[in-house]
Amino acid sequence: MIRENKVEAYGIKWGNMVWSLRKKDPGNRHPQAKGTMAASAPLRSLEEEVTCSICLDYLRDPVTIDCGHVFCRSCTGDIRPVSGSRPVCPLCKKPFKKENIRPVWQLASLVENIERLKVDNGRQPGELAREPQDMKLCERHQEKLHYYCEDDGKLLCVMCRESREHRPHTAVLVEKAALPHREKILNHLNTLRRDREKIQGFQAKGEADITAALTKLQEQRQYIVAEFKQGHQFLKKREQHLLDQLATLEQLLTEGREKFKTRGVSELGRLTLVISELEGKARQPAAELMQDACSTQDTKDFANRYPRKKFWIGKAIPHMVKRKAGEFSDKLLSLQRGLRQFQGKLLRDLEYKTVSVTLDPQSASGYLQLSEDWKCVIYTSHYQSDCLHPQQFDCEPGVLGSKGFTWGKVYWEVELEREGWSEDEEEDGEEEEDGEEEEDDEEAGYGDGYEEWETDEDEESLGEEEEEEEEEEEEVLESCMVGVAKDSMKRKGDLSLRPEDGVWALRLSSSGIWANTSPEAQLFPVLRPRRVGIALDYEGGTVTFTNAESQELIYTFTATFTRRLVPFLWLKWPGTRLLLRP
Repeated sequence: MIRENKVEAYGIKWGNMVWSLRKKDPGNRHPQAKGTMAASAPLRSLEEEVTCSICLDYLRDPVTIDCGHVFCRSCTGDIRPVSGSRPVCPLCKKPFKKENIRPVWQLASLVENIERLKVDNGRQPGELAREPQDMKLCERHQEKLHYYCEDDGKLLCVMCRESREHRPHTAVLVEKAALPHREKILNHLNTLRRDREKIQGFQAKGEADITAALTKLQEQRQYIVAEFKQGHQFLKKREQHLLDQLATLEQLLTEGREKFKTRGVSELGRLTLVISELEGKARQPAAELMQDACSTQDTKDFANRYPRKKFWIGKAIPHMVKRKAGEFSDKLLSLQRGLRQFQGKLLRDLEYKTVSVTLDPQSASGYLQLSEDWKCVIYTSHYQSDCLHPQQFDCEPGVLGSKGFTWGKVYWEVELEREGWSEDEEEDGEEEEDGEEEEDDEEAGYGDGYEEWETDEDEESLGEEEEEEEEEEEEVLESCMVGVAKDSMKRKGDLSLRPEDGVWALRLSSSGIWANTSPEAQLFPVLRPRRVGIALDYEGGTVTFTNAESQELIYTFTATFTRRLVPFLWLKWPGTRLLLRP
């Protein structure tokens, strides 16, 4: 519905066109004009002249009809015919043809300039103008770019659109042309926002996980402190218990020593008197001595006073004390084994990473035969000359591992399989039991004063022992070595296989275990582990050997490692094979 206003129309010539501008009552001005009350009077008057009589707003895309009046292009579409088939002008009521509607580009430019002038007048002093910076203008006409030419892909102002160059082209409003691009941007923006939400979710979840992990670590820290504190208290009590038992034994031995000393002094005094008296008898003349001997009473006194087997030989340590001392030694042995097992288990489970290692066939001696998976080696008495390689051991029956280590803490095991070991261990156990049963405790008694000299039989037994020692030395040749070595170690000729040569290993045989130090140190003459654990701490400079079955700590080498280290095996023991585990 068109608002009726009293207007004063007059004609303005612009080229070949004439359009009508009307003055509206100031009270009916568009609300947008109300914000310019502080503007100058000429500006307000000019605003009224460029206001559409239909929408009461600035002329947007102004067009002129047959009568010469000017309206917004969108407003002319709302005019409906009153009578007949043609619409009529809302102001002069003259009919017009819609196909005769023509744009008024100069007036559109005038409206834009009025809006820009209005904005500039409404700025505060010192406020920078934003429009020239925010909005691009046509370089040719210095007008606002309203259209987009789809044929040339350029932005056009109103005057460029009606030019001969672009009039045949398809031009659309910038907002419409930008709509697909805006939709793409919005779609991409939505995707980015979803990604941001996902990242924020992941970040929140990660923070929660980290917080939970830190909380768990704190709980584990408290658990470790509590467990070790409890362990310290337990070990402290056990230590005090053993020390109390040791103090009791020391007290018993001290008291027994005083009694033994007093009894010995008394007995020595008695024997001294007897000896002095006998010495006096021995110095008597023969007639006097025989006269005393022939006297019956003297003979009885002589027999009673000088018995041959009646003087006292005391026992220094009472049987009860010796038994308790033996029990205490057994406890110390159990303590030693328990602590070794504890240390070995903690060493393997808490600090070291178990690795799978294999042997390097190119380094294997001709005396050794490897399995197909390169994890097992056996000794052969015949040298295999058909597998010569520049990197192999030529004289020593050794082989290196294929995997080396230059950092970290790693652990692997070597299993020793020996034919007939079960029977040998049973026989050794029976011999140990027989030896324990044959042990006789010394008891207090009386001696006869005679010394026992070594006989020929004893000399023969000593000779047999020397022969047995020689046989044991020959048995030492049948042994094996397990450990680590430098991958650059010497492999030709006879080798000492010591730490100074780049080898840190244990030698195992049927008679015990030795560390290949200089000189070689025997560790456990009776202990024969079936599986040896090897723990290498490269940065810490240690190689630790444990009994993998009982977790007992066997020996630890200390050194400074600067080269690549590899597993090392040495085998010269028929009927024996070494296997790498796992």
